[in-house]
Amino acid sequence: MSKGTNKKKTIGWILLNLLIMIVLTVILIIMTFRWMQSYTRHGQYIAVPDVSGMYEEEAGQALAAVGLKYEVMDYKYDKEMVEGGVIEQKPKPGAYVKDGRKIYLTLNSGKEPMRAVPDVADNSSLRAAESKLRAAGFKLGRTVYIDGDLDWVYEIRYQGLEIAAGTEIPEGSTITIVAGNGNPVIHIEEVDSTTVIDTDFFE
Repeated sequence: MSKGTNKKKTIGWILLNLLIMIVLTVILIIMTFRWMQSYTRHGQYIAVPDVSGMYEEEAGQALAAVGLKYEVMDYKYDKEMVEGGVIEQKPKPGAYVKDGRKIYLTLNSGKEPMRAVPDVADNSSLRAAESKLRAAGFKLGRTVYIDGDLDWVYEIRYQGLEIAAGTEIPEGSTITIVAGNGNPVIHIEEVDSTTVIDTDFFE
């Protein structure tokens, strides 16, 4: 067999091996791509159901029914909703997510948050007291004025009753400030009307 023939066979063998390697590489790439599609469920999305107002267990079942998971993210208070009900959910209802995605829920704690009333009575001006009370999360009713130093805070009232600093009341409650109107306070001294009679005068 001539050298030319052997050379052609060698080249042909090399080309055949290269072709086989290329085919195997292409097949491997296709299989890997399909596996990734299956693993990530590429292109498959689920609309997040609305579970607001449901109890945690009901919400979990509704989400599991469409292939989603959930986790309680936070607790808040909502007086309009039952205790334990879902107040918020993320992502929001109607959003499209991948199968197996975790939905984060905020539940109603059922416990009204309380706040301590700041110490503003008899040591603050009206403006300073208003600022402190609002910062503490309270609402302010119409200021009640009494005789006394102008805009000096004398009392803090809640539901018509005077309350002391540090008293805890529901957050967002309306508080009434009692302040001075600038008129002087008139002090009337009591006159002792008791008359002492000297009995010796009549003897």
